[in-house]
Amino acid sequence: MAERIVDPHRDPAVAAALGRLGTDGATLTIDGLPVTELAERFGTPAYLFSARVLQQRVLMARSTLGDRVRLLWSIKANPSLALTRILAMAGTGAEIASLGELQIALAAGHPAAALRFAGPGKTDHELANALAAGLGGFHVESLDELEALAALAAARGTVAPIALRVNLPQAAAGSRLRMSGRAARFGIDADDVPMVLARVRARESLRLVGLHTYGGTQSFAAEAFVAQAQRLAEAAAAWERAADIRLTEIDVGGGFGVPTYCGDPEFDVTVAGQGLRRVLEAHDRHDRTWFVELGRWLVAPAGVYLTRVVRCRQSGGQQFVVLDGGLHHCAAAAGVGTVLRRPPLLVHATALQTDAREVVAIGGPLCTPADQFAEAVAMPPLRTGDLVAVLNAGAYGLTFSPTGFLSHPTPPEVLVEYGKARVIRDRGTAADALLRQQP
Repeated sequence: MAERIVDPHRDPAVAAALGRLGTDGATLTIDGLPVTELAERFGTPAYLFSARVLQQRVLMARSTLGDRVRLLWSIKANPSLALTRILAMAGTGAEIASLGELQIALAAGHPAAALRFAGPGKTDHELANALAAGLGGFHVESLDELEALAALAAARGTVAPIALRVNLPQAAAGSRLRMSGRAARFGIDADDVPMVLARVRARESLRLVGLHTYGGTQSFAAEAFVAQAQRLAEAAAAWERAADIRLTEIDVGGGFGVPTYCGDPEFDVTVAGQGLRRVLEAHDRHDRTWFVELGRWLVAPAGVYLTRVVRCRQSGGQQFVVLDGGLHHCAAAAGVGTVLRRPPLLVHATALQTDAREVVAIGGPLCTPADQFAEAVAMPPLRTGDLVAVLNAGAYGLTFSPTGFLSHPTPPEVLVEYGKARVIRDRGTAADALLRQQP
């Protein structure tokens, strides 16, 4: 079925993104620096990040969720040392899912006690190293993991602080990628929690501190997030009474959605904050800490993937625009992980004010039809050398993408902070294709 022709420049999410980042007449800017200047200095393709927008997202989350909620930065969304450092300086904790992310978090200035380790497949090696680092908590996702962690902590002569990740029976409505509510690879089924609590009590090397849930990601239903938080808080109260325990940490997850494709809505963080405050009014106490995990929602609006047109051609009466960047650097823009493909938030980065339009197909340089951002979109006329920007591209970008495919160099990551731009991840080279290889 042919893709419906849309005009990304007239999408409300594009207008919102441009309002956050800034424009200089017809040209996209990053905190006052024109992308033309950044492209000339750093080349294309490139990822560009605004420190100001990232800091504003933290402030927005805090003001709406309330001062009783502590933010955990989900490093998986963008394992950038520089961005993680900004978030550490802003006072967030962090949620890690690998030893690599642990290294990033510590190097960025996060104290080990501010870190929580999530993931369904933590190996004994990972658990042992995280224990040695003095991690603040482990989100245990299975009885198997619980027993492994207990044995490792006992062997070290230490006590591991744990929170049980609970797979609540009700699915989190409104999530593009659901991670609970049925048979799941993630978390301990709610029906099994009483049995697991008894196991924890029998292990002197474990200290139960709380519960965790995560219903799904890219959720655009604020009410569903609040309902999940309410269910977890009620379950915590019931299990405390039944098992005579005290749960001092409640992590209600996150997964707030960010517009990525044309037609996507905005997540109403105000509704989420108001609802969560009501949950806390009923279930809060002085010795309890509440956590919300945010990754994509924090960093996606702070990032732009900037590319340049390298070829324009006609075929079968259709206009094709080929960019120097594509699927291998910005997989989300090519629809990886989606069921229904829609155009990403693309703009002609130096023609934001023109009304002229041409219907074009836009894709990258790879030798695969999958390297396509849009089959047919109405865009200001694009010519060789013009700049195209993918907006809201700061999450699940470079490290989510198949950067090794066709052995193109990886793009640099550039941070704009206080009106100055600097490289925070170097551009790769063609010689990188030989790294760690032996003849």
